[in-house]
Amino acid sequence: MRKDRGITRIGSDPWLLGVTILLCLFGVVMIYSATHNMAYDKFHDPLFYLKKHLFSLFIGGAGLYACSYIPLQRMRQFTFPLLLLVFALLVLLHIPGFGVRAGGALRWLKIGSFRVGQPSELAKLAMVLYLAHSLERKQNVLHQFWYGYVPHIVVAGGIVVLLMAQPDFGTSMMILTLTVAVLFVAGIPFRYLAGSAILALPAVYMLLVSSPYRWRRITAFLNPFAKDNIQGDAYQLVQSLKAFSSGGLTGMGLGFGKQKLGFLPEAHTDFIFAVLGEELGLIGVYVFMGLILILLYRGFTIASRCPNLFGRYLAFGLTCMIGIQSLINLGVVMGSLPTKGMPLPFLSFARTSLIVMLMAVGILLQIEYNTRMMVFNHGKTQHG
Repeated sequence: MRKDRGITRIGSDPWLLGVTILLCLFGVVMIYSATHNMAYDKFHDPLFYLKKHLFSLFIGGAGLYACSYIPLQRMRQFTFPLLLLVFALLVLLHIPGFGVRAGGALRWLKIGSFRVGQPSELAKLAMVLYLAHSLERKQNVLHQFWYGYVPHIVVAGGIVVLLMAQPDFGTSMMILTLTVAVLFVAGIPFRYLAGSAILALPAVYMLLVSSPYRWRRITAFLNPFAKDNIQGDAYQLVQSLKAFSSGGLTGMGLGFGKQKLGFLPEAHTDFIFAVLGEELGLIGVYVFMGLILILLYRGFTIASRCPNLFGRYLAFGLTCMIGIQSLINLGVVMGSLPTKGMPLPFLSFARTSLIVMLMAVGILLQIEYNTRMMVFNHGKTQHG
């Protein structure tokens, strides 16, 4: 392994790498705890889900390692091929024989008899990469509406249209939020962003009221303990809140949670944080959230230190991607946001999401390494 100043690419930020490893270990433990009974009942193998998760973790770890070694200038060459691939995969979902419906939406892509992943997860990474590449190239014209603003909204809008056709309202809103955050940090005039948000509000409202199941989720969120909601659309949220209340300060003990035993739907995917809260209590909740906050702090620190605009926007976007997804999941599971399927990074049984998140960490490590080498080489030039 090549070293510069004793710093390897993979170890350029020990805090970021160490926290990521701890989060992944957290995920392994909680996946086994949440699934061993269900896996035995369904497949007579208590390790069924754990083995799949470990395989995804291996692929994601390899992706992290590879991304930490791809130079930034080489990375930006993947921008448009990756973006085109995402558009193609999202279209392919709607071709009979390729799309697999899960939870009422076309989420999974199937090639032959194999599920190969969820294109919506890759869309987040592709969007961040595109924004970083495009904003760096258009830095001098960002104040111009038609050149600096509209192209980015058109690309984001194209992805959102394909996501809504699945339908996937949650990921669509996440893509838009992520886009707005990166555009704002890059220096797009606030009036463009605010104006677009105001114009989009009626469309968002119509999407909510025109879909009975989305509107029921909103009303159930506002009053989850209403008689009709407890056993209806708020059932999942009520069971999640029961899990947290049962956990108390120290939890019921790892593996001793009750809600995962058929009471809490999607206990190993979108609502695994409720299982953590029940078994590890408030202390476990704080530890996990603390690790996520450290990861986000390191990500934003890497972004602020990077002298290269492409690297800076890329690091900021990837950190926002992890942070926004974490915030949405935690908000849903704890009753602060309406119920929406969104995996918790590094913890949920969500194999494509895990791989993409680990690749994002690998890119952050490469950006930090690149920054350190630029500072080091600049120092050598100054003293040479």
